[in-house]
Amino acid sequence: MANQHSNKIEDFAFDYLQKHYSQQCSPANVLVSHSERAKRGTSPDGILTFKRDLNNVFVASVSMAQAADLTQVLTNYKKKGLGLLRYVTPIILAIACFFLGKSLNNLLVMLISPVIMAPLGFMLHSYLLKKHYVGKVEKILDTVKHIPADEHWIGLSISSLTFRKNPMANIMLDLCSKKGIGLITVGQRAKVVLMNKPERENCRRNDFLSYYVSEENIRKATLGDHVLRVA
Repeated sequence: MANQHSNKIEDFAFDYLQKHYSQQCSPANVLVSHSERAKRGTSPDGILTFKRDLNNVFVASVSMAQAADLTQVLTNYKKKGLGLLRYVTPIILAIACFFLGKSLNNLLVMLISPVIMAPLGFMLHSYLLKKHYVGKVEKILDTVKHIPADEHWIGLSISSLTFRKNPMANIMLDLCSKKGIGLITVGQRAKVVLMNKPERENCRRNDFLSYYVSEENIRKATLGDHVLRVA
């Protein structure tokens, strides 16, 4: 596990996606632009653009900063699950019910209520913890989804072992699929794995590039005849 994060998705994501779009869409060139700022709202770690038609530009966003939080959630869930604290809840409830029944001098409350309340407390605690984790994942994905782009990508620096027998990883993949967000990962072997393909968004304007501060420069570079790489 010590080398799990030695390979960073930042070193692989843009080259991988540049090849991906070159093969899938066959544009004249795919421009890679790092640290682009949206005119408002959330900005991606970078975008890939290419000429879609005569005057419009296709934009794919790549997010990796938010992905660090996703990696932490998945790794913690893999190691600890929902945690041991939830096992304390039924014990506390059982003891509380027992002493409540004793103080009321009610044998039924003292002996029966712990049997009912303890498992209910355990299930409720487990449900709330899982809902908390899922909420964190969904919040991150929603942030990425609000980035102006035809397609959205998240890149994770994470071992493939973290996805094995990890219910939270399955939930995240399901949410990515439902929200139309692409997911790529890189682990110890420095191999990029495509986990989920994105779905294309509809733009209210001519294209999503109009939402970016560097729109004019990128549009000229993308629609022109020169292959450029913006730092």
